[in-house]
Amino acid sequence: MDACGDPRPASTVMLGRAAMRVRSPQDLVGGIALILLSLLAFSQIGDLKFGTASRMGPGYFPTLLAGLTGLMGVIIAGRSLVLDGPALDQLHWRQALPILGAILAFGLAIRPLGLVIASALLFGIAAFASSDTKWRELLVVSAALILFAVGLFVLALGLPFPLWPRF
Repeated sequence: MDACGDPRPASTVMLGRAAMRVRSPQDLVGGIALILLSLLAFSQIGDLKFGTASRMGPGYFPTLLAGLTGLMGVIIAGRSLVLDGPALDQLHWRQALPILGAILAFGLAIRPLGLVIASALLFGIAAFASSDTKWRELLVVSAALILFAVGLFVLALGLPFPLWPRF
């Protein structure tokens, strides 16, 4: 019996009138997160033309990716009801907040500061998620990843990312 007086275990999910025991809460949460991410992606695709496999439109790949993400979410959430897995662990805010902050900072900084500085911010802020960060290694890895990003996105793919701030 749970704290509310419900005789079902806390890891029971009600599907209509049928109760199903969640055997892997981590997988259930992960599957639901993927489904929500998929729905968000579908909502952002909007009116992009889908096209065909031989003549792909701008909405083809995003739609395909969103659909596959949602399908994986359904599979993972479904497996959580059948296969045993780990329970939910406590959320470690000390690690989660710098990662989320780094992503947010990158998104806000890419246009005004450029790819190079925004990427450096991303790696620098994310490094605070670990107490084992070695700053010299961080500088070397960050420089290599920034060069890779510039080479891939700007030089190879020709994406119009500004590299540096415009004053």
